[in-house]
Amino acid sequence: MSETTHRDLIVIGAGPGGYVAALHAAHHGKRVTLVEKRFVGGTCLNVGCIPTKALVHAADVFQTAKNAAKDGILADHVGVDFARVQAKKDAVVETLVKGVAFLLEKAGVETVRGTASFAGPHAVDVACDDGIRRYEADNIIIATGAKTRVLPIPGFDLPCVMDSEGILSLRSLPASLVVVGAGIIGMEFAFAFARLGVKVDVLEALPDILPMIDREAVTRLSRFAKQQKIQIETDVRIARVEACPEGGAEVFFTKNDVARSIRAEVVLSAVGRVPELSGLQLEQAGIAIAANRGIAVDDRMRTNVKGVYAIGDVTNLVQLAHAASRQAIVAVDDLLGHGGKMEYRYIPSVLYTTPAVAWVGRTEADMAKAGLACKTTRSPFGANGRALIQNQPLGFVKLVADAATGELVGATILGEGADELIATVTVALQNGITAEALEATIFAHPTVSETIHEAAAGILGAAIHYTE
Repeated sequence: MSETTHRDLIVIGAGPGGYVAALHAAHHGKRVTLVEKRFVGGTCLNVGCIPTKALVHAADVFQTAKNAAKDGILADHVGVDFARVQAKKDAVVETLVKGVAFLLEKAGVETVRGTASFAGPHAVDVACDDGIRRYEADNIIIATGAKTRVLPIPGFDLPCVMDSEGILSLRSLPASLVVVGAGIIGMEFAFAFARLGVKVDVLEALPDILPMIDREAVTRLSRFAKQQKIQIETDVRIARVEACPEGGAEVFFTKNDVARSIRAEVVLSAVGRVPELSGLQLEQAGIAIAANRGIAVDDRMRTNVKGVYAIGDVTNLVQLAHAASRQAIVAVDDLLGHGGKMEYRYIPSVLYTTPAVAWVGRTEADMAKAGLACKTTRSPFGANGRALIQNQPLGFVKLVADAATGELVGATILGEGADELIATVTVALQNGITAEALEATIFAHPTVSETIHEAAAGILGAAIHYTE
């Protein structure tokens, strides 16, 4: 082992939490070492958010071209060159990863490729190609993210059974796909591959898909899934997976005590992700694990060990890249003595299906569970000129207000551009902007964002362009 290197801050993990923490600290004059065992940018940039959305975009472009005749545009012989789809995805990933690496270098962050493990509360050993390096620091941030949950099901170790990373590495489109898990990851892949022409079946153990999303939005989305010929089976129990002699696999499951099976060229395991704690040797530092099996932290991202923080998926609080980035800022601000706490009430989420679903704050179901009366309004895209021009008449903006106080507490948006539109509502909720203030704001015309204005007017009983 070489001599011990002393730093102001060690960050373990270079995902959207870790690299943001390293940059923020470096910008405030701290000497930072960022340790990453695999790739800068983490899962999100390399094998998660970015490449997945590149696939979704390609599927949308393909469908737009196929259906261009309704807009008077004739596009014959439209097809998918999946190798070029993958090349575009890889190029985007490479550009972003190089960009992050450049920012880290410019900020003076030492980036070390290796596997980190605690040797004490403020000591970290990094296993590199050239041996073990020892680092010590008053402050350490753990940002190791999450890994795919592995189900103990016979046959799930077959080569044709892939996780979300494996399926992104395919060089050709499969003829058929079975998705195990109808959560965010599973449904995004189901829609993307179906819209690229793949036969898709989805198997879900729960009675309903996407339980975290507004039920009306899920009902609408299920109809869109049927239109894309995505077959969804809920309340099923996977028994085993067997390889087929001709290739691919057969998934055996039961539903309502009836044994069934589906064959497919590829099986996607999309049953969630769990905190990545392997190899960290947290016990060497005395770092506590919470009941949710993530690293226990307070609202400043501090663990039970002074000077040690944890952010992102490894805390298992909110598995979203943008939440991890915010947690990074909160953690670094705390070690800098600037104060500030992590606020989870209004973190937006997006499901990148087609159409997309975006939501923030509480749903009607959340309010009912809390025993609170609410008032809702739904502004349909069908009454919006821009949505009609874009062939997207079936979406809506739903706002939820506390019936007792009138305070806006949540929103769900289904439809084209939902991922962008949710930002406006998030700003309103985060800053306590009322329905009256939203209604009094002039929105540009013609834009789909006008549906937010109409929804605010609807909460006040003053909608102009639609009736409940």
